[in-house]
Amino acid sequence: MYPNSPDITVSVDLGTTYTGVAWMTPRTPIQVISDWPGSGDRGERKVPTTLVYNANGTLSSWGFMCADDELEAGVPGGGKIRREFFKIFMDADTLADAQQQGLTSAPQSVSEAQQFVTDFLRQVYAHIRESIETQIGRRGVGDDWTDLAVEFLFSVPTTWTSQSIVNSFKKVIREAGFGIEGPKHSAQVDLTEAEAAAVATLKTSAVSFSMGSVFLTVDAGGGTTDLALMQVTSSDVAIPQMASLHAVNGVGIGATLIDRLFMRLVSQRLDACPDAAAHIPPGLPLRLARSHQFRTVKHKFGERAYMQALFRIPIEGLAYNFSHAGLGIENGKMVFTLQEMQSLFDPQIEGIVNRILGELEWLRTMGHLHQVQYMVLSGGLGSSAYVRDQLQQRFLAHQHPNASDQVAIIPCNDPQLVVVRGLLLDRQQRWESRGATSVLSTRIARASYGVIVQEIYVPAMHSNEDIRPDPFEPSKKWAVNQIQWLIKKGDQVNPNAFLVKSFQIRLAATETTRAWNSQIVISHKDPSELPSSMKQDGTYMLCEVKSNLEGVQQDQLVKVNKRGTCWSRGVTFYICQFDVRVIVAPADLRFELWFGGQKFSGNHEPISVDWNHEGSKVKGT
Repeated sequence: MYPNSPDITVSVDLGTTYTGVAWMTPRTPIQVISDWPGSGDRGERKVPTTLVYNANGTLSSWGFMCADDELEAGVPGGGKIRREFFKIFMDADTLADAQQQGLTSAPQSVSEAQQFVTDFLRQVYAHIRESIETQIGRRGVGDDWTDLAVEFLFSVPTTWTSQSIVNSFKKVIREAGFGIEGPKHSAQVDLTEAEAAAVATLKTSAVSFSMGSVFLTVDAGGGTTDLALMQVTSSDVAIPQMASLHAVNGVGIGATLIDRLFMRLVSQRLDACPDAAAHIPPGLPLRLARSHQFRTVKHKFGERAYMQALFRIPIEGLAYNFSHAGLGIENGKMVFTLQEMQSLFDPQIEGIVNRILGELEWLRTMGHLHQVQYMVLSGGLGSSAYVRDQLQQRFLAHQHPNASDQVAIIPCNDPQLVVVRGLLLDRQQRWESRGATSVLSTRIARASYGVIVQEIYVPAMHSNEDIRPDPFEPSKKWAVNQIQWLIKKGDQVNPNAFLVKSFQIRLAATETTRAWNSQIVISHKDPSELPSSMKQDGTYMLCEVKSNLEGVQQDQLVKVNKRGTCWSRGVTFYICQFDVRVIVAPADLRFELWFGGQKFSGNHEPISVDWNHEGSKVKGT
């Protein structure tokens, strides 16, 4: 056992199309949940991120069990409604784009998307509990689950750059049951999907990384493609480490766009042949895109054994001897050429290439001499042989000064589960090093974070600023609403170290106040252009941190006696000194209150955070 380690740690990768879950204990290796309801004896290691609702709004089925509702869900006139891809619509901009494009299956609002995510994760949580309890021999034995220390780790897409989306996701996680069933249960947003993929790459790849090696992970999933540019800082096999060279980033490219293009291709054929409508089953584009045969073609496309001039997709519900030249149907199967199949993949590959080139160009423009030696692909789309081969051909044929002339495009080990494994492997290394050594030694701050302070008034520095007199020293004035930047965009951040802001609050001898508020601000401006005052543009209020030191006695404060002069009376006041410690996580901020050199805890919540509605919605670039 490792000190302070939970009894069970569970990682969850909520994907746009499929969701993966893995867990471990301090004594057992990583285990992937593969007994999903409705999957039969196939041992599926990821569950479809799919729901089917009844006409009255109640949940009918989830995951693999939605297949039994296929005949009604999503078909015109059917009584049930199928919901999928709802994760990406927690982002208001993504939802607005989908609605503008006329995507009828998109949720009506962000709150509706959040409700879909909650309903899905609630089912996932119930199954996680049942599955793990069964595995550890505690199924149906009292309330042992609630007595265990259980830690849940979640990843988020790198495209979620606003605090508002992350806050909404954390709320959804709790409402689904994660982290609330027992006093020693916890749930937190940990690494981004790109960072988790990089962790798993360094810890499990067959590649022998050496000190200083630079690699780029490309996690291309169902809805997003996330990139992380990393450099190996320790090649110790037992405790390897890496550092971010550039802030992780992502783009809305994924396998769902292939499905959408395929549906458009089928729809175009149907529109061109209205005379055949009476013979064609309703909802054909959607049916074909969801069919097992198309999924097989999509997943295997690019593998030598599956490459052929024509691809035939059977149409369920159509007579086996039905043919129609205009629709490209032969004997009940719709026929697609190799070029048509390539046209589904190529736009996504082009988008991924452009993102990779963006990372290489960043290295060049910043004057880095590093050369990327490996590009590691993961995720559902990233596991495609066609995607891998096309990227390899592209970067060998068109070399970049910051990519090795022998740059290798390699598939990640177990590409579709790389995120859940990465989350657990990073946590495991922290246990083994007693909290001292994460796999990710430093990450790059994606925004600047500061705190509003008051500074001693200096006319030359604080022209046109608001000032206030000091209540205890009449000769002293303070400039208010000044900004002290704790970390700047592009800075290296140690994930195991706190940023510390010390406060000194002056109190009159009779004053008993023990609670104060601190304002945290955020800016995405270039570090050289950061404002020094809230009167200047480019800064947004992110949150208000409430520090409650109730219980601190007067004799624990610093007493100050100011002697009087011929013209002024002496004064006595007290100073309350405390620290607010901040951890800048990849997609989150966490706070602790410290007093007297120790983490403060009383019979109340010592620190709480009120997020600013507008400031938390500000996105990075």
